Amino acid sequence: MREAFQVLDRDNDGQVNREDVADALNNLGEDSSSLATGAYFPPNGPRSINLPTYLNQIATHLAPLSSSQELLNAFAAFDEDDSGQIDLAELRDALLHTSPEGDERPLTESEINEVIQGFTGRRAFGNKGKTSSLTGSRSRAEVFRYEEFVGSLTGGPGDPKADKSKSKES
Repeated sequence: MREAFQVLDRDNDGQVNREDVADALNNLGEDSSSLATGAYFPPNGPRSINLPTYLNQIATHLAPLSSSQELLNAFAAFDEDDSGQIDLAELRDALLHTSPEGDERPLTESEINEVIQGFTGRRAFGNKGKTSSLTGSRSRAEVFRYEEFVGSLTGGPGDPKADKSKSKES
């Protein structure tokens, strides 16, 4: 969330104003009208907000989202070896070809790339690498590190399995 604030804070003064938020909403294809930005900047309120205020406002919007465990369970459906990583090509294919619900629009390749940025890499060699059905050899395919991703979204740790083992010891 801090990184998102820094992106919004274009002049790096520690404050975000209505124009900054409107530009960000517009770039996301969302409503950037004064009505939409009014949730962040009420008529009688301050003309700019700092990081703590931003975090409090975002938390109210994120509260109805899925819990970290629900997100982990959804990603785990793609995790064939319980490594906390999933094949990136398979995830992209699923995201691009799953029909949206209701009036939602499908995700674009650029939106997917923006969200997964910083959470991808090559699968390490070893027992957990996928075996290619064509060659019979281990693959170092590009992977999405979903446990780190969920941890960054929810403010939790990058490896939830480590926390589970600690709580069992207590």
